[in-house]
Amino acid sequence: MFRNRSSEQCNITIFVDDKPVAAHEGDLIATTLLNNGIVAVHPAPGGAARGPYCLMGVCFDCLIRCEDGRTEQACQIYAKDGMKIYLPLTDQSEKDVRE
Repeated sequence: MFRNRSSEQCNITIFVDDKPVAAHEGDLIATTLLNNGIVAVHPAPGGAARGPYCLMGVCFDCLIRCEDGRTEQACQIYAKDGMKIYLPLTDQSEKDVRE
């Protein structure tokens, strides 16, 4: 079960689509996104927004693009200070990707 952590405890900053996002060092990118209200990261083939779901690498609903161009599952990589990630769902309004 996912449990939201207080942003007061955040000790690093990552960049999501070049916007600063508070994070906890060593947390998974997927949980960092969820902690910051980003619930949709890429479009499904039918166009519906998809986001972190299983948090264990099975569903592939949390695909993101890394700074170096790799596509990775957000639930399989850890947050590091200053890292940059990009959401394939960037053409959606912020209202669509935040709770």
